[in-house]
Amino acid sequence: MHAGLRACRRARNRDGRRFYNHTVRLPQFPPFLLPLIFINLTAHMALSGGRVAGSVFALKSGAAEYVVGVFMALFSVVAMFTALAVGRWVDRVGASRVLRMGVVLVLCGAWLPVIVLSVPTLFATAIMIGFGFNIMSVAAQHTVGHLVDDVSPSERMAHFGWFAMGHSASSAFGPFVAGFAIDHLGYRSAFALLALFSCTAALLVFSRIRGLPVTRAPGAPDARSVSSGEDEIREVPVNSKGRSAFDLLATAEMRRIYWVNMIMSASWDLFIVMLPVFGVRQGFSASVIGTVFSMFALGTFAARASMPWLSRHAHEWEILRVSAVIIAFVFLVLPWLGSAWLLMTAGFVFGCAVGMSQPNMLSLVHAAAPNGRSAEAVGLRSVIGNTCSVAVPLAFGAGVVSLGISAMLVTGGVLFASAIPVADRGAKARRVT
Repeated sequence: MHAGLRACRRARNRDGRRFYNHTVRLPQFPPFLLPLIFINLTAHMALSGGRVAGSVFALKSGAAEYVVGVFMALFSVVAMFTALAVGRWVDRVGASRVLRMGVVLVLCGAWLPVIVLSVPTLFATAIMIGFGFNIMSVAAQHTVGHLVDDVSPSERMAHFGWFAMGHSASSAFGPFVAGFAIDHLGYRSAFALLALFSCTAALLVFSRIRGLPVTRAPGAPDARSVSSGEDEIREVPVNSKGRSAFDLLATAEMRRIYWVNMIMSASWDLFIVMLPVFGVRQGFSASVIGTVFSMFALGTFAARASMPWLSRHAHEWEILRVSAVIIAFVFLVLPWLGSAWLLMTAGFVFGCAVGMSQPNMLSLVHAAAPNGRSAEAVGLRSVIGNTCSVAVPLAFGAGVVSLGISAMLVTGGVLFASAIPVADRGAKARRVT
């Protein structure tokens, strides 16, 4: 008679008191997902905090501003050239071995400035941490896509949403921890504190990820099964020669995925590099600019926390279409945001938009990649992202001098809008199938 009451199940507790037992869905984590989340979080703390600590130390040491630009680019330069090979390596040997190598590089890079603190040392730190974390990222993202056999698209999206929350949390806390430690403990202590997070990541990698699931290419005639000695069976291609990364672009779906991925990566990098310049030109204080960064990180966290719910109401391309619209709109209106509160709001909204993009892009990559090449597909996605991380700051630095920051932002907004029709075609193709 009462629909609301009928939706509840009446039960008794031990004391005989009546209550309504509403059905509450708690997060269901597949095996290995929680360790991978915390591995990603703690390793990225060394990277996100190291960027801030290294940049501030270089400037306070009297280094020119372009030195800071070189330092930031070094986090992505090596990964730009190696991520595809790393993906093929994961497909060949499994993720466990790759994760171990990556975390060792992050660990060594994080402790290097604690031992010898200088600008050249920071360059080596950036290369080691950036390369090591990229290795870990490709291996972990590949693994999250295959934690459960016959996973549905909504479940895969939810898994990537949970996984990406670790990255969002470390993006917010890493710079805060670095800045707080520098002000109260000094530079060397700040680097030591960040290095301790990398120790936690190493401990988790070597103790909690034995027996990771590994994808197999069903019916592949050129593969043989090999045991890793860690309760892990993987497929090792006997002959993988003749494969080209361009093969991954053979289908319209993969071409759509990589184009939208490039747009999302470029928008993220442009927002990060333009914010300090735009904030200073608008007369905002350093605390306001820092708060906008925090609101951006909070937006990415909120979007990824909502991914399990979103995945039950919309598929990947529908979410990416909305994300592309928001990103283009934010860049088109940024030149006219003269209020600190409006800029903070824009940072949060933009964070939500790009925060939604990564889990959905990874879900699409795993669904569309050829059998046995999903890690390679993730590696190509990483190549594109790291290329944007190098090219966009350089292009912004050159363009802002000749065109001005407002023109650069509007140009970016128009370029990023090109992802909207591509995502729309992806959504229509999904409805047809």
